[in-house]
Amino acid sequence: MEFDSHSTACPAKPAGAGEKGAALIGSLTFQHLISIISWACFAVSAILWLVLIVPHLRQYKAPNEQRQIFRIVSTPLIFTIVAVISTHTYDVAEYLEPLSNLYEGFALASLFLLYVQYVTPDATTRDAFFQSLEKKSKKGSITPGGSLRWFWNTWRTVFFYVVIYTALVIIQEITKATGAYCSTSSKPRFANIWIQALELGTTIWTILAVVRFQRRLREFMTGKRAVVKLVMFKLFVVVTTLQRFIFSILRSKVTGSSKVTYDDITIGLPALLICVEALMFMVGNYLIFNVREYRTGQEKDGPTYVVGKSLPDALNPVDLLRAIALAFGSLRTRKPVQGDIKHPFEYGCVIL
Repeated sequence: MEFDSHSTACPAKPAGAGEKGAALIGSLTFQHLISIISWACFAVSAILWLVLIVPHLRQYKAPNEQRQIFRIVSTPLIFTIVAVISTHTYDVAEYLEPLSNLYEGFALASLFLLYVQYVTPDATTRDAFFQSLEKKSKKGSITPGGSLRWFWNTWRTVFFYVVIYTALVIIQEITKATGAYCSTSSKPRFANIWIQALELGTTIWTILAVVRFQRRLREFMTGKRAVVKLVMFKLFVVVTTLQRFIFSILRSKVTGSSKVTYDDITIGLPALLICVEALMFMVGNYLIFNVREYRTGQEKDGPTYVVGKSLPDALNPVDLLRAIALAFGSLRTRKPVQGDIKHPFEYGCVIL
């Protein structure tokens, strides 16, 4: 993969890129091997997902919470589905990967909404709660003004991240289709390194915002196992994000061999790792996000649901779209007018 360092053209992939690898044993190639392992991981992950999700749908007593849990625990499964397809079709893998990454961004936002729901299940009193919440400086002294501004700053951080990440995925797909992405080079003149760096930076920044929110309000989440839920999801996001960044750099460094090809290393191997990692995190989700807390003693925060209606409600993305709209709406700083529900804080109470 040698090329002129002053050239503006994207370096060509190695000569073996796109070719089928030689058999390892009999007719078994490395691609077939990772595909078999990936399918096995997918099968176990899917079973664990069903065992976890079905009880939630049958005990759908807190829709505003369980809808977020549904999205969060589905993240490893979405990644596994994309990874399994990628092991079969290397040619389209680079176009499929950003879709799972995008879902990860929405799942992170869902974790934040779950914490908000734990703290203030009644949206109509949310502003009053954070207005009365003491605001402390870094030295621990209490400062006047409450924590309402801090809450909405955190809200904007999370949902601006969703919008930015969505834009980055769209740009990534476009630049790949036009040849401007250049996955074979980490040179700054190509879109690859910039998009990967922005994805990594914005993801870490948003995770830190969610961590700060949970740590500050942990006393209001007693009994919800909020910390372990955060750790489990945070680890998955960090691992997959760093892994994408590392392999994006390796694409410009490796060449492959006759048995383990360039595509096996740059597409097949990360897909296999995703399947194995997703299975491990699905086991963790099964232990942490189970339905036990909703079986008894949980007051309903919405209408009574039967199984046939709980799944459509869990799949409904309207609350995420409204949360994004609220993030942009809260940029307005004018004082509320009596009866004007379009003020960002009042609007948030109405739509959420």
